[in-house]
Amino acid sequence: MESADMQLVMFALIATIPLVGAMMAITPLLQPNGQAFSVSVPEVAQSDPGIRVLKHRFVTIIAALTAILTLVAVVFCLMGSMKAVMALVVAGSLAPLVAGYGLIVRYRRRVQAIKRERGWEAEGRTRQAEAQQRVAEIGEGAEDAPRAISLAWNWLYAPVILLTVGVAIAGYPVMPAQIPVHVDFSGAVTDVAAKSPAVAAFPIALELFLAGCFAFSHWTVLRSKKGTEPGNPASSAWAYGMFAHAQTVFLLVGGLVITAVCGLLIELSMIGVLPITGAVAAIVVVAMLIAAGDVILNAVYGQSGSRVFRMQRSAALLVDDDAYWKLGLFYYNPGDASLFLPQRSGFGWTVNWARPAVWAVMAGFVVATALFVVLCMAMVD
Repeated sequence: MESADMQLVMFALIATIPLVGAMMAITPLLQPNGQAFSVSVPEVAQSDPGIRVLKHRFVTIIAALTAILTLVAVVFCLMGSMKAVMALVVAGSLAPLVAGYGLIVRYRRRVQAIKRERGWEAEGRTRQAEAQQRVAEIGEGAEDAPRAISLAWNWLYAPVILLTVGVAIAGYPVMPAQIPVHVDFSGAVTDVAAKSPAVAAFPIALELFLAGCFAFSHWTVLRSKKGTEPGNPASSAWAYGMFAHAQTVFLLVGGLVITAVCGLLIELSMIGVLPITGAVAAIVVVAMLIAAGDVILNAVYGQSGSRVFRMQRSAALLVDDDAYWKLGLFYYNPGDASLFLPQRSGFGWTVNWARPAVWAVMAGFVVATALFVVLCMAMVD
């Protein structure tokens, strides 16, 4: 049974490769109409032959790389070479990302050349004025548009954590003196921790940390600059609102599920109700299902809601803020007060690296994560 659980874990982990590869492969297909490989273009440019060829080539390369890596990982898994599988999972998950962003940087230069050849320039306004106008138009014509759900919904984590606290208290008297905390690829226990209140509280600490991370992610969405298309400000604001609403609902539900599964199953395995291999298998499978759901959600809505409505495409380049996107990946605009904004190359949100507050927030998150890791090591030592 333990061996079967670990086999399931391996196949679930292998699924990380096609999930990451699929997300990266569809990235250029789901961006807003006014963008192509992180370059501002007229919305009608999505039909330009040169840009369509680059998109097709991008998808083909990433899909082929992902398929090869997935196949190799499956072969090694069937051969029972679990260490090789783990190495391939790590490399296979990073390879599509590295290759994808490398191609985005490369194809960005080609799109910029196409842009110059076609004479696509923002008319009548400077890039700085356009960027400022874009900020001013946030929410224009969309006072009743859908919105991200309230941060107050994150109080739902409280009953989940309290349930785990109750299980820990009720199960502590029957908890074994030696608690398995680590297994190898065959499912054999390789490390144990002596029974103690600190060890019993580890799943609770994990839930608190996860709840904090998900709540922080939710907060960044609420604080983000909204993504709108100047040619269709009202329609795109509605589309972005639907996108943000769906993303925050999924973030909340997915966060509650994975937090509950991690905390409760680890606690139950410590008590002896559930084998540790079964807990690990369930956690990994649930995490992969949530990741797959996120890929589907992004494919349905598109970045910033670009697939929600079929909007009329403008032939004019209304906004050109390429100067603020370094390598097309990193947003750096001292004139923009926003801390967070929709990602240009990929899905979700990114940060304005020109704002000192962003660096403070990032430093605080890194410190909090490091302290959590140290705390966990001390709790199960």
